[in-house]
Amino acid sequence: MNILYLINYAGKGGSEKYVKLMAEYAKAQGGNIFFVYNETGLLVSQMEGITKNILCLNMKAPFDLKAAKSLAGYCTANKIDIIHTQFARENYIAILSKKLYANRTNIIHTCHINTPNNTLWRFMNKFFMNENFRTVAVCNSVRDLLIKNNYPADKVQLVYNGVYYRENFERPLKNSKPFAFVTLTRFSEEKGIFFLLESAKTLKERGFEFTLTIAGDGPLYEDAKKFVEQHNLLENISLPGYCDDTPSLLLNSDCFINSSSSEALSFAILEAMEGGLPIIATNVGGNPDIINEKTDCGILVPYGNRDKLANAMSHIIDNLENTLKMSKNARKAVKEIFNVDNSIKTAYNIYNEAVGR
Repeated sequence: MNILYLINYAGKGGSEKYVKLMAEYAKAQGGNIFFVYNETGLLVSQMEGITKNILCLNMKAPFDLKAAKSLAGYCTANKIDIIHTQFARENYIAILSKKLYANRTNIIHTCHINTPNNTLWRFMNKFFMNENFRTVAVCNSVRDLLIKNNYPADKVQLVYNGVYYRENFERPLKNSKPFAFVTLTRFSEEKGIFFLLESAKTLKERGFEFTLTIAGDGPLYEDAKKFVEQHNLLENISLPGYCDDTPSLLLNSDCFINSSSSEALSFAILEAMEGGLPIIATNVGGNPDIINEKTDCGILVPYGNRDKLANAMSHIIDNLENTLKMSKNARKAVKEIFNVDNSIKTAYNIYNEAVGR
């Protein structure tokens, strides 16, 4: 089976991690992997370790006819069976390559974001999205939104993101103080960086001993540094930038925080859970799929309410027995629900279904 992974920006986020996981699994199943991207980033070098079939294709917009024609030619020349797209731009380009340029490849689209469409886009979706063999939604809120955005409901399938589960992993006891919170994020508006910083400031004003490490980079990084300095939070808050060694960072922390205003199903949260960390997360997007009465692995808070987030942080610190229970439940949820073996196999089965195997 010849499988082409198509993505506009080949960076280092959760969507790129999903592409890498899918490509690795597909190759292990005997698939011949192709990778096409527009803007370069970390994923390109990662994919170079998986395949030599890599192409940089200029994709200016969703209706880039030149890109669609080039893609159709590439698919025909390489006898591509599956195009797996990740975002709207490349998905529309793949569909155009099929509708206009006789590209007979099956298109599978995975949607990683919660983005309501306007009236025009909902109309276009109704006209075009039936061309996808299947649209994968990574959480319930994404699935519901896709249907509202006029994706055909019978072609939308829920497949949770997943991470690798280590059977023999045991989280070491950490008795040292202060209590260590951590988040892995991008310093951009939708990630709620200043909501988190304000909440940490509130927690310090209440007299709690803690540290907070916010690992990542992005356009708001320098502004966040200024906030920490101006509010005398240097002893509490660390901003180390992008972190290559996330397992060590998670191992030396006690609780993971997600402060986003918009989220699908976060790989960062799942990786923290696999490492045995309880979770504090905003009640948005796919976060309630992860944290609920069934999983009992953390606390949901309303986005933007810094007192509620500070309350959740203080509860985690003050109730260590319950925090330990949530830690164990987090790993259980990954093993039983958000296990990469289940999610990737389910997604790969869609490939087999598409090519009639």
